Amino acid sequence: MKREQDWGKEIIEKCTECGKCAESCRLLTHLNESPKAIAKRGVAFDDAYGCALCGKCETACHLGLSPYRMFEEGRVQAVKNGELELVDYQYLFPDRPVTVMSLFREYYGVDYSDLNETNPGDTAFFPGCSLLTYSPKLTKKVYQALEKEYPNLVFFDNCCGIPMYHIGLPERGDKLKAQARIKAQELGVKRFIIACPNCYYQFKNQEGFQDFEIMTVIEALKGQFVKNQNSRVYAVHDACPDRFDGIYAKQVREALDENGYKRVEMKHHGKDSVCCGSSGQMGHFHPEWSTEHETQNLTEAEEAGADTLLATCHACVLNFGNIDERKVEVRHILNILLDYEENYDEVKGMAAKMFDGEEGMELYLKLYEDPE
Repeated sequence: MKREQDWGKEIIEKCTECGKCAESCRLLTHLNESPKAIAKRGVAFDDAYGCALCGKCETACHLGLSPYRMFEEGRVQAVKNGELELVDYQYLFPDRPVTVMSLFREYYGVDYSDLNETNPGDTAFFPGCSLLTYSPKLTKKVYQALEKEYPNLVFFDNCCGIPMYHIGLPERGDKLKAQARIKAQELGVKRFIIACPNCYYQFKNQEGFQDFEIMTVIEALKGQFVKNQNSRVYAVHDACPDRFDGIYAKQVREALDENGYKRVEMKHHGKDSVCCGSSGQMGHFHPEWSTEHETQNLTEAEEAGADTLLATCHACVLNFGNIDERKVEVRHILNILLDYEENYDEVKGMAAKMFDGEEGMELYLKLYEDPE
């Protein structure tokens, strides 16, 4: 990791202001300034929290510069300077006992006590917060499929820490990752099978996890995928953290092709994929930009001739489901490859319903108890 001040310094020294990084970037288009100009004047609060932290700027830059890292560091500085009211966003913080996700699981009785969470095993299934919260039946179906190949499979409901990194609290993100590592060591885990691309890259080749084998759920389930039995056409939305190495992108396309699924490519895919609108907590800081990202991806899928837009990141699936008027269906890749249907249009309503009425207000207020 570079020293904090090096991100902006390198941009000032090397950026040619060619403008390529601004393509599909709402922030740079809105600011109408080059990363070099921003680095020279200093990253403002609105700049830092306007960035999706999606990394597309780096893959677009012919010099490999990383403007998003400069904005990411701007978030850390904003928190240190007290510019961000942490209490306003504490409902997102997975290291707190009460969050939107924990309330959802409690309200709808999402329970994994029937899975192995405490007995030792050499392999762990790490679904990620969004999948285990909003798709519990799919999560259990994946666990049961993996269990056929990996006896004594350990279920991890831990968070990888990425929400804390994105908000500007890296030390708390580190603690969450450390908790997962310590738990794995105590249970004798040698291998992580990870569903979420964000979680995967939080662990892959990261300090403290070099002694673990890190596998994608696509790789681990390869022999159990269902052959295609329909005429639908699929497009794949590639998750932001995968744009650099393309591990999920390659494995998903191979799985679809090998099992006879017809697919097309969107205009922006792979390293050029456009963020779904949820990266960097964009939906909380710039909901209008988040909607633009959602709409752009759905439009590109439709223009490519797809009936269904697939995503490997569950948060992406839910974000695309925010658009009511759309001509393509939205599914998680595992819904297709494991032949398990879900209606993601219902999740948004379910999340809102639990805050209805007086009881809902009491539940809502729990999110803001014990302020930061």
